[in-house]
Amino acid sequence: MLTMHPSPSIIEFNKILGSLVKTKHFHTAISLFRQLGFEEIMPSIVTFNIYINGLCQLHHMTLAFSVLAKIFRLCYQPSTVTFTTLMNGLCLDNFMSEALDLFNEMVLKSINPDVYTFSILIDVLCENGKVSEAKNVLAVMIKEGVKPDCVTYNTLMDGYCLVNEIKNAKYVFNTMIRSGVMPDVRSYSILLNGLCKTKKVHEAVNLFEEMHYKSIFPNTVTYNSLIDGLCKSGRISFALKLIDEMHDRGQQADIFTFNSLIDALFKNHHIEKAIALFSKVIDNGIHPNAYTYTILIDGLCKGGRLKVAQGMFQDLLIKGYHFNVHSYTAMIGGLCKEGLFDEALTLKSNMEDIECFPNSVTFEIIICSLFERNENDIAEKLLHQMIGKGLL
Repeated sequence: MLTMHPSPSIIEFNKILGSLVKTKHFHTAISLFRQLGFEEIMPSIVTFNIYINGLCQLHHMTLAFSVLAKIFRLCYQPSTVTFTTLMNGLCLDNFMSEALDLFNEMVLKSINPDVYTFSILIDVLCENGKVSEAKNVLAVMIKEGVKPDCVTYNTLMDGYCLVNEIKNAKYVFNTMIRSGVMPDVRSYSILLNGLCKTKKVHEAVNLFEEMHYKSIFPNTVTYNSLIDGLCKSGRISFALKLIDEMHDRGQQADIFTFNSLIDALFKNHHIEKAIALFSKVIDNGIHPNAYTYTILIDGLCKGGRLKVAQGMFQDLLIKGYHFNVHSYTAMIGGLCKEGLFDEALTLKSNMEDIECFPNSVTFEIIICSLFERNENDIAEKLLHQMIGKGLL
């Protein structure tokens, strides 16, 4: 494109560059931008913004800020998009305080934030648990005449749900509707998940039914949240019906869906059904994750199927599977429950050898079991170990 005569206009060039970044061809976009230095096409601020976005998506924040420095050197005026893109890049790399600093610098330079900038700032504050400050930002935003969109409200709702302030999350949801902004599937999913996490499952079911009434179709995330809430409240049959509904509506159940069900079946002593469901998951080509194996090991051990749990555990180790601390702890718990302390301590030693270090729960399970069996000397030795590792 750059060898064309006459050279393409910067507007045409920006369209190509923007398309490359949108389709995630970041390296090609960056290479193309760098060729501008050898051609007679002068970049515009739009060109720089697209280039910065590509660098941010690749997590090259130092380079992205060097481009901002170049913008100032060339006496260009950075735009709202310039600063907002850099803020987003910082957030992607978890540089939250730096993102806040950049927002303040933006305001000092009299560059007006837009809805996207404010939404990023609200997200940064919510991620840091500063939901009250995030709410104040929303108020400032409205005062400045910037209309919040669905993403803005969703971000604040999610922030409230993360700190279990479900009443405030519901208030934001209702405020959104009163402001003429229609909630989307993510809005409902956030609130529904918050209700389930705070054990307001009945309200969550009502909200789910409202979605159907308003022709907002639940996605896998929505279904998973409600299924998990139903499972934790013992309403397994309702959860199983939702699995069928998911299938009928073309929503694919994933491993998170089945983890909730398998866990609930074990906890409600339906051991055979839990094992059968796990087998179905494997047969359907759904790959178990670390949490699945922890649920399975823990459920089998607590359900009196230690030998089955041991067999599966050893088989997976032989196949090269790397268990996490939670799976090891579940297996150790099963061994301790049967008084097999030598095997439990050997397994603890084995996990330490592969740098999967026991946590406070691992130690507590072994120590409490040892004290219960009057193995006081070993228990006290482990207690000192635990203190030495700063776990108590």
